[in-house]
Amino acid sequence: MAEKPKSDGTAQHDEKIETISTPAGDQQQNVQIQVDDAQTPVTYSSTVRVWGSAEEINLDFAGPLRPTGPKSARLKIDQRMVLNPWAAKRLCLAMNQAIARYEKAYGTLEIDPRKRLANPAAAAAAQQQVAPPAGKLS
Repeated sequence: MAEKPKSDGTAQHDEKIETISTPAGDQQQNVQIQVDDAQTPVTYSSTVRVWGSAEEINLDFAGPLRPTGPKSARLKIDQRMVLNPWAAKRLCLAMNQAIARYEKAYGTLEIDPRKRLANPAAAAAAQQQVAPPAGKLS
């Protein structure tokens, strides 16, 4: 579903119905969920710090590292998400599926910037690719 940016930093979406599968004993059960994300703030993040304990997993979302010296940098955390370990594992599985779909559609994502810079033709081609639509990668 396309985002309609608003001036207050939130994304305006139409309400939608999604169907998810949940385990119910020995069987899977489909459940319809009404999703209302009309007042959800949108934050861009290029850096995520993951940390936690036995009870929770924390995700700190931030913009880029800002160098403060030759061997130091500052990271300003914009959002923190705290998940229980089960929700964190479900998020990990969903992210793996989303990345696999993205790479199938747009090509492999190289996370080592030195390798991206070592092949300028591939980097230029990647920048010219059409970006996926805003929202879910499906």
